Amino acid sequence: LDSPQVNAFAMPGGYTYVTRGLLALANNEAEVAAVMGHEIAHVAFRHSNKRISQAMGIALGGVILNTAMRNKSSTDRVLATGAYGVGTTVGMALPFSRSQEREADHRGLFYAAMAGYDPRAAISFWKKMQGGKKRKMPEFLSTHPDPGNRIEFLEANMEHALGLYREAKLARGEKPNP
Repeated sequence: LDSPQVNAFAMPGGYTYVTRGLLALANNEAEVAAVMGHEIAHVAFRHSNKRISQAMGIALGGVILNTAMRNKSSTDRVLATGAYGVGTTVGMALPFSRSQEREADHRGLFYAAMAGYDPRAAISFWKKMQGGKKRKMPEFLSTHPDPGNRIEFLEANMEHALGLYREAKLARGEKPNP
């Protein structure tokens, strides 16, 4: 997409998008492959569909709550609806989204490695995304993992990813980077 914002995302139906800003931030193809592996993992796991299903379930719960509260005062209805909204967001929707991000990080790291891209590029890219700045909002209020936690998770899975990368390079008759 022709946008200076640094972003990439996957949509229902398997469409994935990367912005010009992300391409400009990436130092090499391997960093782009790390991001694309992550987005392709979202598609493979059908995360968009699962989020839509979850949103429908939360909306249905809201309708049930509204029906149950129909004879209560408007103040009680507003308080109950607000508590339900905050509770389902912080207790269900955001953790579910972070879980999907972690799942896409994990599988995406392996996808990029199996495609012959050095998986260490995922870490260099996320360090740039972190930009040395401290996160302003606590992780439990975010749809995405804390960048520092994301980097630690990728590092914890790096040995396996490097093995996949080396296998992929050797299968192509290429020499993997050390």
